[in-house]
Amino acid sequence: MIEITRHDDVTRLRMWTRRSAAIGYDVSAYLVRGVLIDTGFRHVEGDLIRALTGLRARGTVVTHWHEDHAGNAAMLAESMPMWMPSGTEAKLRERPQVKFYRHFTWGRPNPLVAPLEPLDFNPLQAIPTPGHSADHHVVFDPETATLFSGDLWLGVRVKVVGAHEDPYEILRSLDRAIALNPRRMFDAHRGLVENPVVALRTKRQWLETTVADIEQRLDAGDDDRAILRSVLGGDELTGWVSQGEYSRMNLVRAIRSCRREQHQNPNLSE
Repeated sequence: MIEITRHDDVTRLRMWTRRSAAIGYDVSAYLVRGVLIDTGFRHVEGDLIRALTGLRARGTVVTHWHEDHAGNAAMLAESMPMWMPSGTEAKLRERPQVKFYRHFTWGRPNPLVAPLEPLDFNPLQAIPTPGHSADHHVVFDPETATLFSGDLWLGVRVKVVGAHEDPYEILRSLDRAIALNPRRMFDAHRGLVENPVVALRTKRQWLETTVADIEQRLDAGDDDRAILRSVLGGDELTGWVSQGEYSRMNLVRAIRSCRREQHQNPNLSE
């Protein structure tokens, strides 16, 4: 199912199925200047085709490879110009395996086979903002100061993170987004975000404080489970359903892993 709403020059396509709604998930793609930002997930392919028939998209930009954002990229690449980061393209051509809960919720994307027809999406800018994934980009319209933040923001107190996320990279990427001074921000899961600079700064402050708290407990010799309980309030059902792929524990482990790597390779922190 797709719900279409308009915010002046921006059209939001909010996508969900009964399966995704049952566990509280939807995702949005956005159409601006004739460019579709992200493609949604494979289980809504038919709905997306019907929606785009009336919206006249001239091309697509994909922010990162995760299946709720790139799930229909292979299909759309057959019929329209497309831009995506090189790392995203490599992942989609490889067609990585995904766990069952991701199959259930989003569907595994079909492999990207077609060569990408180049897309000129000027004046929109794709800006690297790694951390959530190594290939993650946000899209910025400098003429309207509008930020399409993908999965960079997601909310202020986001305690559940993916197994491969890097909180230090996320902090640097938030700085990059704040420096753009956006007047509007559209989040992939929360829609239009009021006062985007305040929202981005508040998230950054919470994450920086939380990282520092976890670092302090690591330095004191606390184990991961003790830190999980004291700083993040324990784990939640998401960790069990995803077999640990998305959990609060991952935030603790990511910080421990990054600090270990920095100690082994001091030049990384310079």
